[in-house]
Amino acid sequence: MVLLAILSIFMLGIIFPAYADQKQQQLQEVNRQIQQQKANLNSTKKKETDIMSQLNNIEKSMSQTQNEIDATNDRIAYLEHNIQTTQKNIDKQQKDLDEQTETLGDRLVEIYETGDTSYLEVLLSAEDLKDFITRYDMLGSIVEQDVDLIKTINKQKKELALKKSELEVKQRELVSVRESQESQKATLAAQKGEKQEVLGSVQKEKSQYAKALAALEQSSREIEAMIRREQGGGGGPALGSGTYTWPAPGYSTITSSYGMRYHPILKVRKLHSGMDIGAPSGANIVAADAGKVIYSGWMTGYGNTVVIDHGAGKSTLYGHQSRILVSNGQTVSKGQIIGKVGSTGWSTGAHLHFEVRVNGSPVNPAGYL
Repeated sequence: MVLLAILSIFMLGIIFPAYADQKQQQLQEVNRQIQQQKANLNSTKKKETDIMSQLNNIEKSMSQTQNEIDATNDRIAYLEHNIQTTQKNIDKQQKDLDEQTETLGDRLVEIYETGDTSYLEVLLSAEDLKDFITRYDMLGSIVEQDVDLIKTINKQKKELALKKSELEVKQRELVSVRESQESQKATLAAQKGEKQEVLGSVQKEKSQYAKALAALEQSSREIEAMIRREQGGGGGPALGSGTYTWPAPGYSTITSSYGMRYHPILKVRKLHSGMDIGAPSGANIVAADAGKVIYSGWMTGYGNTVVIDHGAGKSTLYGHQSRILVSNGQTVSKGQIIGKVGSTGWSTGAHLHFEVRVNGSPVNPAGYL
């Protein structure tokens, strides 16, 4: 019995270290895989940072292209109005010319029909000197009127030809500008496609590595526990009225409210610090209350952004704009147009991201509108 007990102890002394060594090797392998997954994750995070930088560059290019399109639209509107005005002037001048030409034609017919009566005969048929002088002045006036009429017609013809030439130049420019607009729209469409492609791939690899790492770390904790068991072991005066007007006039649909949500781009649950108001690109954005613009420009994630200080610790933010119409330090009135709706920054479609902040911290805008 003693021999059997000694033999059993001896066998346990051999088996348990072997078992422990096996588990230790498993742990080392898991740790190696964890380190590899961490390296992969860090690499993916760097890649994601690079992609986000690329995305920001795309967004800036899109914003610039949109500004070019807006400027082209303004130029087209100007040209169309100018062409319309010029055409009206041409039509009026053509009508005047036609009337003058008709008058000259009538005068020539009259001269032709009275061709047998010379100016000399008219003068010689005068009854006295006074009648002679009267007839002379009258004939001189008629001749002068005929000459003036011919000069007027020739001048109108030249002016009309010049206006028609100017009109043709403007019409050619309008065609060229419209072609440029189509090219700009194609560029913007390509940039939007590139943006969507980047957004579609930015999270996939990171998510896979993160899941694998979590599983391996769980396995590591379980193996460690098993081995230990086996071995026995928080400003200023108010600037506005304090009551806010709706920042997107004519568009009342809230596509995403304030609060925790699953971010459509970052693919994680996080606080949505404002409300999203659905509106088409180019729709007006107005100041919710009077105040001073303390930020106007590009902001990572928000794209083209305006922040207005209303005093008393309150401020409002307007993100994802296609065009900004105010500048830093500018005083704005309640309801003043400050920009245009867009989809710049980390956005998947045209809308206004509107925030209300108290002492810098976001609060639910619904309580202020």
